[in-house]
Amino acid sequence: MKTHLECIPCFIKQSLEAARMATDNEKIHEMVLKEVMSHLQGISFEDSPPELSREVHAIIKRITKSNDPYKQAKDESNIMGKNLYSRLEKHVKDDKDSLLMAIKLAIAGNVIDFGTMNRLNVNEVIDNALKRDFDVSSYPRFKKVLDQSKNILYLADNTGEIFFDKLLLKELVNIGKEITYVVKANPIINDALLEDAKFAGIDKLATIMAYDAGHDKSTPGTVMHYASEEFLDRFKVDDMVIAKGQGNYEGLSDVDREVFFLLVVKCHLVAQDIDTKVGKLVLKVNK
Repeated sequence: MKTHLECIPCFIKQSLEAARMATDNEKIHEMVLKEVMSHLQGISFEDSPPELSREVHAIIKRITKSNDPYKQAKDESNIMGKNLYSRLEKHVKDDKDSLLMAIKLAIAGNVIDFGTMNRLNVNEVIDNALKRDFDVSSYPRFKKVLDQSKNILYLADNTGEIFFDKLLLKELVNIGKEITYVVKANPIINDALLEDAKFAGIDKLATIMAYDAGHDKSTPGTVMHYASEEFLDRFKVDDMVIAKGQGNYEGLSDVDREVFFLLVVKCHLVAQDIDTKVGKLVLKVNK
């Protein structure tokens, strides 16, 4: 998915937010905004938003001297996810279609996102996931591919959200699937890292890998030309790919293999691309 003009205000707003998370010094905030705005003047709109975000956040980190401006927010999100988990797990166990409920709740968890301007209430989204159906047109294809798959590549998105992923991972493990859970190598907004996945106990259910191992900067989402050889091999040969969140949709919607995207739509450009509305819970296959 290409970058649009409407993405520019989001980058600027996010830059100020991250700078304020890193320091109270308003002069540094000003320096961040000026350098980010200068950088954005020379970008290519052919690049995806995650590619541009990689460089924007490198500027923020360098000027603020903070390697992880969102660290406190990420830790709080993980605690929130942990506290919600038993409630969520009960909903999955009690539902007649536990797989579908686990998918719904995994998608609902995608609301935990500091990378967008459109913040949605977690409890409201969970309640909506329980009370109403979402577009299930891709669910039969999901189940068919799942039945035929042994190895699943599961691309994570955000901290906190990983506890919602855990519900679906457990369902997949219970039916004999082998999972590789993919995180980021470096802090980028509130995307999940190796330590976050271990905090949620994902290492008890799946092999954890960083898609961009070896790089010193990460993207919010998956961008193939920053991927390690190990990841590229797994992306080609694993039977099924599941990708969480808008960043992964923006980076992978045009790739030449079948990917199942699970996300809450938070941006009208993504909504337009998927042909849905902001706030919708989406299970979307790109083929």
